[in-house]
Amino acid sequence: MLNNYELEIKKTKKLIVNLVSCDDEKINEIIQSYFSSGGKGIRLILALVCSALGDNKKYSADIRHIAAILEIIHTTTLIHDDIIDGASERRGRATLNNIYGNNTALFIGDYLFALVLNEVAKIKNGRVHTYLSETLKQICNGEIIQYEDLYNIDTRELDYLKKIKRKTAILIACSCALGSISSGAIDEYVEKSYKFGYYLGMSYQIMDDYLDFVADEKVLGKDTGQDLMSGNITLPIIFKIKKDRKKFLGYKNFTEIEKLNLISELKADKEILSKVKLISDRYLTKAKLMLEKFPKNVREDLLFIVASLANRNY
Repeated sequence: MLNNYELEIKKTKKLIVNLVSCDDEKINEIIQSYFSSGGKGIRLILALVCSALGDNKKYSADIRHIAAILEIIHTTTLIHDDIIDGASERRGRATLNNIYGNNTALFIGDYLFALVLNEVAKIKNGRVHTYLSETLKQICNGEIIQYEDLYNIDTRELDYLKKIKRKTAILIACSCALGSISSGAIDEYVEKSYKFGYYLGMSYQIMDDYLDFVADEKVLGKDTGQDLMSGNITLPIIFKIKKDRKKFLGYKNFTEIEKLNLISELKADKEILSKVKLISDRYLTKAKLMLEKFPKNVREDLLFIVASLANRNY
């Protein structure tokens, strides 16, 4: 599956390399090295697939440009995310903040956001601007909420869902919608593709938080349980707090050993982990329902992506 998109994916990734190139030799070296680490490119791929809901041949250059911008936005948010979380590793490689310090990493992230704004200014479609501006606003809001809620053991499930909507789901939803908008798809397809991306994004983040406790560390590219170590209250942790609240009193001041003990308990708690997986699966079911009226080729390609993400080890 997705064989029809291989060439467009390669062209878009090449475009990303060209767009993020910088005249400053040192900055360029840092950026090119970071982008070469190779993410999954999910947002890029979703934009390309959803563009088949319209005339993706006629608007291919515009579609690649938008898909590249979306992937750069995602990569930029990861840089800022790592600074906030104090993360030392991502995808099995040292983070920018780990190698160069928080200040340099922050400046690189800001540079990439400025680059994104420059590229967005070249887009003539007003709907694209509307979707992107709202999405960027929500992403920043989500980061603020996550930072303010660190170690907050009163975080509710609803708070968590609102947070991951802003941090993850909305950019995936935007990627799907902009793929369809940029190819001139009808409004019904744009609306359905956005909702599909939203539900998929919610499931994706919940599954990521699930895998933080169950995935193989070599596959994960980092130690498991890092959310609990850094005070990021995710859904498995919320359920663990509900079950054993007393164990989390004074959580912010816990020693590393105390946190590791909680991680071990959570890893062994099949009831909690099964509950988290079930919620992720429910969002996937909702995502699939959005595809019912799509053309067969697009529906099958998106269902393939859904299955791949649902069954990933990471």
